[in-house]
Amino acid sequence: MLKHDPIEDTPEFQAIKDELEEKIIAKIGDNSGMGYCYLYWSTKREILKKDYGIDWKSPAIMNPRVRFD
Repeated sequence: MLKHDPIEDTPEFQAIKDELEEKIIAKIGDNSGMGYCYLYWSTKREILKKDYGIDWKSPAIMNPRVRFD
């Protein structure tokens, strides 16, 4: 099972989840091509830090031995 950042389980994160997703898609579009997850995660991390002051760790950071595409 993959690890995820526990911050995602907090009520604060859950409250902004839908808005966050809209901001990510508005910035980078909705794509599912090879390597898109890295763009998605870096954009998510950037928006969470800038707009909400949240330091979030991507699945790649949380699971260093797993290869994502």
